[in-house]
Amino acid sequence: MRFPSNFLWGASLSSYQCEGANLNSDWYFWEKEKGLELCGLACDHYHHYDQDFRLARSLNLKALRISIEWSRICPYPEVFSQKELQHYSSVIDSLLRHNLKPVVTLHHFTNPLWFSDREGWLCSKNIDSFLEYLRKTVETLKDRVDTWIIFNEPLVYAYQGFITGSWPPGERSFPKAKKVLANILEAYCRGYEEIKQIYGRQPVSVSLAKHLRVFEAVPGLGFPLNSIAVGLRDRIFNWQALDYLAKRKKLDFIGLNYYCREYVQAGGLFGCESNYQPKAGRKNHLGWDIYPQGFLDILVELGKYKLPVMITENGTAETEDRFYQEYLLSHLKSLAQAQAKGVDVAGYFWWSLLDNFEWDKGFKPRFGLFEVDYKTLTRISRPFAQTYAKICQANRLEL
Repeated sequence: MRFPSNFLWGASLSSYQCEGANLNSDWYFWEKEKGLELCGLACDHYHHYDQDFRLARSLNLKALRISIEWSRICPYPEVFSQKELQHYSSVIDSLLRHNLKPVVTLHHFTNPLWFSDREGWLCSKNIDSFLEYLRKTVETLKDRVDTWIIFNEPLVYAYQGFITGSWPPGERSFPKAKKVLANILEAYCRGYEEIKQIYGRQPVSVSLAKHLRVFEAVPGLGFPLNSIAVGLRDRIFNWQALDYLAKRKKLDFIGLNYYCREYVQAGGLFGCESNYQPKAGRKNHLGWDIYPQGFLDILVELGKYKLPVMITENGTAETEDRFYQEYLLSHLKSLAQAQAKGVDVAGYFWWSLLDNFEWDKGFKPRFGLFEVDYKTLTRISRPFAQTYAKICQANRLEL
């Protein structure tokens, strides 16, 4: 299977997870307050970005998805750090020097502490603060960036922070989660229009990175009710936000983050739970149910929007290289099958370029094409990364 000549082979990174020393972020204080493993310096990508981009290019990648850390740009309300704006400008210049197309995310789960202290995304008045940051950042980088992801996984943010309570601010309230998601979608729509206005006639593509997964009913006596719960979870988690944005014509492409399958049963605080794992089938290091067929199914269903799809994240955390290899090849096969069915897939970004800090899971999960020794900060290419490099160079997959 040969891919289109303009197909984007890439990998993804997130600022908080790899840069290190993001001292003004709500996550920095959350880790300390909850006694979690501390992000600390992480990969110190902040000081090693040029080296990391050189490594990305050594794998024949054409693009890299990065994110901007809002709490660096705006350490205080209505205060913009020219030093940090210049830093990210230098980051973009480095990407271009290494012939890597920048795909830039503006919000990847973290907020400035001052924003969270003002009720964060619960308060609709705070949307203006985010848009000020968006405008300043986009205006600074618009001459070198033509692809923007405004939000990464907004529903995951609302779910983890306001339903499970495992991420900041640690709430457990469905009404609050609903309000947060509504405010984020409002910020997205307004941000989309802002970016279009800033670029004028200059071409630019804008979207969000949406986490989608396949939901299946837990088998057994409760199967009929569990099937109803699956429909509820699938509608709310997967499609509601995309339908909302597509109807308002606020998507230039669809950013897809896909990892695994999840089993759902009726019950619990919100009508459906997902704490069941079947014994059969392979699980990764995090216990996620690996299901490449689901990747194909999701891609085919996304075809209904008649928009290009960019795989903004796909990857796995493993303990053995052969499992990375299996995951990569099986999911690329599903991608190729989706293309053969007519789905317009514009690019594929492995999560992630480097091992990094995986939020409440700390540093144990290893997703990187490059293994990171967190004591020495040495980067070492994993064997499966060379398989990926050969596919990127050949721009084809042997089925």
